[in-house]
Amino acid sequence: MNGNASEIKGRTRDVLEAIATLERRDEPVTNARLASMLSLPRQNIRLYLLNLSEHGLIEYDTAERKTAIIRLTDEGRRMMGIAAPVPEGEAPFPILGEVAAGVPTFAEGQVEGYAARLRDVLDMKEGDFLLKVRGESMTGIGIFPGDLVAIHPGDQEPMAGEIALVILPGEGTATLKRWHRNNGTVTLFSENPDHPPMTFKATEVQIQGYFIGHIGTGRARRTPPIHG
Repeated sequence: MNGNASEIKGRTRDVLEAIATLERRDEPVTNARLASMLSLPRQNIRLYLLNLSEHGLIEYDTAERKTAIIRLTDEGRRMMGIAAPVPEGEAPFPILGEVAAGVPTFAEGQVEGYAARLRDVLDMKEGDFLLKVRGESMTGIGIFPGDLVAIHPGDQEPMAGEIALVILPGEGTATLKRWHRNNGTVTLFSENPDHPPMTFKATEVQIQGYFIGHIGTGRARRTPPIHG
């Protein structure tokens, strides 16, 4: 049975709101905890829980009701205005198209996918994102085609020698390069001798963000076999 707000009234509604309150606090929801909060006998709480379960608003295992953890279903969360929980450190980061590490290509703003559990290896914060590398201009520091680079968005001028994500003048394209300012010009350096530096007026280069680190997803495909 699907949840219907108009059908959930009285004490049953009180129990639902108490469950929502505990979930917002990230506290475990049990029959005993609800009975204490609402000053009701556990037997009564169980009846209200069964009713909420029949409406599809909570998960409740009656076979082990004395120790069972009670949780709102997706429908229950929607009714109570609670977002689905995301385990700490597992919030996904978007993969936003590609960035050039060679001949500049258009940086798409389209989300291609998501990656999680990155905080264990990269100092990423909310709002940071990933780009897939195309080209070989940064192979000198281990960034190969197909790798993912982590970017912290920003438009302030990078420090000298910092790797930055920039949009080149007149191209509408993005690239990952080392930043070097010389008065009114900026020179963008690659990490591959086959790719010469590029120099532009500083006011013509749009800064999009700063390199945090990378994940070598593509390097193994180019590593030659090791012969014993």
